[in-house]
Formats: sequence, C-alpha cells, structure tokens
Amino acid sequence: MIPKTKKLIIYGESTYAQMLANYFQTDSEYEVVAFCADEAYRTQDQINGIPVVALEDIETQYASDEHSIFAAIGYKSVRTHKRLFEKIAKLSFPVASYVSSQAMVDASCHIGVNCLVLAGCIVEPETLIEDNCFVNSGAIVCHHSIVKAHSILASGSLIGGHSTVGESSLIGFHATVAELLELGEETLLGAGSVLLQDTKKHTMYVGTPAKALREHSDTGIIIAAKALQNKG
Repeated sequence: MIPKTKKLIIYGESTYAQMLANYFQTDSEYEVVAFCADEAYRTQDQINGIPVVALEDIETQYASDEHSIFAAIGYKSVRTHKRLFEKIAKLSFPVASYVSSQAMVDASCHIGVNCLVLAGCIVEPETLIEDNCFVNSGAIVCHHSIVKAHSILASGSLIGGHSTVGESSLIGFHATVAELLELGEETLLGAGSVLLQDTKKHTMYVGTPAKALREHSDTGIIIAAKALQNKG
C-alpha cells in the first residue's frame, strides 16, 4: 500500500466516481476523505462511510492547503466533462491527477491536471497530455503526440506517433489513429475504427478506413446508452 500523504475530494457521486475513488485509494498517495456534488444533484449523504457534501460548501469545510480535488466526471457528454472540470478548476483547491502504477509513462512526457492514465497504458517519449484527459486501460499514445484538453481515449485505443488529438475528442474502444494526423476539435472515432486521414471538427468517423458519418456541432459528443444513463 502506498503511504497516504495527501487528502483528496472527489467531485461526483456516481458509480464511475466511486470507481475512480477506488483507484486513488488503493494506488496513489491520496486518501479520499470526501465526495462532493452540486447540492441540487446530491442524492446521498455518504458512500462507504465517506461523506458526500455539497460542492457549494467544500471551501468552508475543507482547507485548500491540505486537500486536493478531482472531477470524476464520465464521458456520456464530453462537453459536460469539460464544463464540470472548469467549475472545480476555479476553486481554491489544487487539482489532482491519477497515473496507475501499472502504466508505462516515459519521464519525458507531460501530463496535466485532472488526468487519468489507467493500468496497461503506454505513453511514449515526448508526449503531451493536456488537462482533463482520461486515458483508459490499455490505451497507447505513441511518441511526440499531443492529446489536447478534455479528450478521452477509450480502452485499447492507439494514437500513432506525431499525431494530435483535438480538444474534447473521444477515441472509441480499440480504435486506431495513424501517425502524423491532425484531429479536429470534438472528433469522435467509433469503436474499432482505423483513421488514416485528418479530421474535421465536430464530426464522427467510423469504419476501416474511417469515413465521416455525421457532425455534432450543436450537441457535442454524447455517449449515453439507456442502460448507462442512471449508473454514472
């Protein structure tokens, strides 16, 4: 067990937030001391003995020089993922990140705040992962790539070397982005697809090779199967 030298507040109370809290609790220097949610959406007072407090109250209840915060917001809506991170970034707390002890991240890489790099990930040399990016289990980001802020790489995805993933993009399960590509803002690459071309912003691509399917400039990227809507 890694010694606990820091205290952490998790923004979110869904099962997804609980899962990420478990990662911090079992595989980081952070002790999770509270969950928080906007008062209008708070549904419980505690989770496994840990208090759930109103976001509006945390700056009066917890000292910002002793606690950090992490926005554990999933990707059913990537714009919501961005907006709620921006909300906690305005608070007085430092913002944490989690990098699994079972991930391989080269020392030359830079990883921003409110980022996840889960078990089995490989992040090769000279890679930049900006703030609020979630790199899920087994994803690979090859050398000299950039993953711009608020983007999500699903499990098993691959980003080729010298490629740039545009802000607020989502790369689906086991999808591949070839090397030397530029992906526009809010690119959605479907699960299992293989992308061989640059992309337009606000557009979904699917297939092998991936082709543009539709655009989503009005709604942003929304992944919300009915079976998941109430499970976080």
